[in-house]
Amino acid sequence: METLRSAGFFVHPYHVAVPSFGEWGFTLAKREPFAAPTHVPAELGLRFLNAGALASLFVFPADMGPVEVELNRLDNQQLVRYYEAEWGRWQ
Repeated sequence: METLRSAGFFVHPYHVAVPSFGEWGFTLAKREPFAAPTHVPAELGLRFLNAGALASLFVFPADMGPVEVELNRLDNQQLVRYYEAEWGRWQ
């Protein structure tokens, strides 16, 4: 997310629990400021995503809040280091 911000994007992070895979995070990003989506277009005919569920995707509990990070760049691959450090805690 911070890497996108440093490139001039406005971002809205969101997350979802994926059965069998755990918690996954994503980011919506645009070059101009924008509000996070608040409604699901009816014409999509979705069965499991409604306005309440959509809003909850953008709410994070305290233990999933923002943390200080280094920017990911082609010459430092910081995301790989974070990934390896987290998996290292489970070995």
